[in-house]
Amino acid sequence: MKKNDESKLEKTAREGAFGPTEIKKGEKNRFLGEYQERVIAYLSESQLKEDALYPEIKNALQSAEANKLIIRGDIDKKNISDYIKWAREEGVRFNRKNSPEFRGNVALAVAGKDAVKQQLGQIPERQEKLQKKGISDNIIKNAGSLLCSDCWKELMEKAPEEKINYKKAGIFDKLTGTGCIGCQKK
Repeated sequence: MKKNDESKLEKTAREGAFGPTEIKKGEKNRFLGEYQERVIAYLSESQLKEDALYPEIKNALQSAEANKLIIRGDIDKKNISDYIKWAREEGVRFNRKNSPEFRGNVALAVAGKDAVKQQLGQIPERQEKLQKKGISDNIIKNAGSLLCSDCWKELMEKAPEEKINYKKAGIFDKLTGTGCIGCQKK
């Protein structure tokens, strides 16, 4: 017997025992409980565990369609605190979700209330994106480090959105001999 052939009583009994039939359940389990058409952008678990932030998420949170930031519940707070801060600054609500039914590697998603017009999907891996822009591997791998004026200028010309992940060396740094990670091993 097909589902369409079941009587109203059988349907009510089945839904009472197992819950209502859910549309696109597999899709929702891949996107932290959201339909894919509502997801503006998302990051994988490995992207969240990097030392650097993804400025694309900040841009997605600034979108007029952004309604919520969803974070998988098993992600360490130190990896998401800046993203939560961005959501607060933009007035976008956020929540952490746990479910044994979640599948795939989506660990953070920016979603709209309904289907969104602009879907960025998974944000490209940072290292790959910056290598294509010609940023040195020393700079890419050492997010959070100090950069001398020359390396800072290179970063600002090729990937200005990445300034959130680095610090520009000042006079005090030069006086104390703190080296630029970008100039090392060139």
